[in-house]
Amino acid sequence: MAGKKFVIMFIALVFLLMGCTSQSKEVKNNVSNKSAEAGTPKEGGTLKVAITGEPPTLDSHLSSAFLASQIGWHIYEGLFTLDENYNAIPMLAKDYEYDEARKTYIINLREGVKFHNGKTLSADDVIASLKRWGEKANYGRIMFNNVKDLRKISDLTIEIELLEPSPIAPILLAYPNQQTAIYPKEVIDKADETGIKEFIGTGPFKFVEHKPDQYIKLEKFKEYVAREEPSNGMGGKKTAHVDEIMFIPTPEASVRYDGVQTGQFHWADSVSTDMYESMKTNTQVEPAIVKPYWWPMAVFNKQKGVFADKKMRQAFALALDMKQIMKASFTSEEFYRLDPSIMFKEQEKWWSDAGSAEMYNKSDIKRAKQLVKEAGYNGEKIRWLTTKEYDYMYNIAVVAAEQLKQIGLNIELEVVDYATIVDKRMKPDEYEVFSGATTFTPDPGIWANWDKKWGGFWVDEEKDKMVNLVNTEMDEVKRKELYDELQAHFWEEVPLVKFGDFFILTAKSPSMKGFEPTPFPFFWNTWIE
Repeated sequence: MAGKKFVIMFIALVFLLMGCTSQSKEVKNNVSNKSAEAGTPKEGGTLKVAITGEPPTLDSHLSSAFLASQIGWHIYEGLFTLDENYNAIPMLAKDYEYDEARKTYIINLREGVKFHNGKTLSADDVIASLKRWGEKANYGRIMFNNVKDLRKISDLTIEIELLEPSPIAPILLAYPNQQTAIYPKEVIDKADETGIKEFIGTGPFKFVEHKPDQYIKLEKFKEYVAREEPSNGMGGKKTAHVDEIMFIPTPEASVRYDGVQTGQFHWADSVSTDMYESMKTNTQVEPAIVKPYWWPMAVFNKQKGVFADKKMRQAFALALDMKQIMKASFTSEEFYRLDPSIMFKEQEKWWSDAGSAEMYNKSDIKRAKQLVKEAGYNGEKIRWLTTKEYDYMYNIAVVAAEQLKQIGLNIELEVVDYATIVDKRMKPDEYEVFSGATTFTPDPGIWANWDKKWGGFWVDEEKDKMVNLVNTEMDEVKRKELYDELQAHFWEEVPLVKFGDFFILTAKSPSMKGFEPTPFPFFWNTWIE
């Protein structure tokens, strides 16, 4: 199946899809880790991971919340995953080819792959899972808007026929956030609107128990069928060295950090950047800066309320002094930068400042006041949902709300847990603006926020047309030009406000080995000494 045509098409797709080779090197070069780890892995033990809060679900199709994905990719796998350069590579797929004449991907599955319930993976499971992902997931909807037919050819072969050629199909199927988790067909059949009822996948760890606000317990799947290739990013050979992983919701950053120092945790997500200098001399903790990482945002309710008016959204953006906001939240320029681009600077192919010159970091109080006046705003209360589980979200909201008083906005912060934000952001009567963050995205065409069904309700036919052009143009140069036009439209419509880029500080115990810090942390191939 993988002849010359496949090789040529695969190479072309890699360059068209990603443009991320230089980016990924930057990710590695900007990860500060005190231990270059080697040695023979030790088997057994319980790895304790401090995460920032309670995941809203363990159904990977239903939520783009990072906490859900972070646990989910240990349990579930997709047809593809990401290599160390953030390119799409086969995972449950054995191999694939693209038939240009038929605009069809032919995907062959690996033989003998086991689900956690003992069932062997087949095309029926893949078809059922992909159809549900196409209905429920932001990335799935992007994909299936261009799918003409999804069909089973044999027990180990499927075909995905497209309406139009697309350079983004493999990366959509590979992206870890709201991933294309493949569940057993019977699990899909039993699912309802609240989600799947059994958390069963093919990953190196299987679900055991979830005690809300206490822990999510996974254990080594002894019948896991690994790929034969060497480990490569999130792909290649995966080995579960530890017997168990305990993901422990720990909302306070200081508690996460202290827990690593005292041996309560082996790894802690997102600790305070204020601790960086002391961490570098602390023999009980190893720090790592992950760069690039995410960017924080304030997302407007565009369906109801004051921000349904574009002038109010523009006024909000124009009034802000981004340097003051980012500095108050991240303290050191090692951990933030001002940047208006949807894509990161490390992604040289995609970085763009199109459309931002008139809107980003202007602190233009006079113009903002005029827009507020034109919108007819009369001091109505503006509910801003934010959280302390991600301390930067809360700090940003506090500083930005103070700045926005200068243009007369009556903002009331509603501090909740992050799971509540994820729930309420889909309910237009519950808020006017909410705190969020965009995770690292390897291709602009798959940014979740383009989806009109994502929180904030960005219903915009012009945007949809522009996204479709970006996602169906196979010429690399033309695709970048189309994307620049799309970003300019973003800054004109201001569906949300980007504050800048930020990079997180994580902490781990010296006893934890084999771990590589990335924007998508995973704990297979990791052991405890």
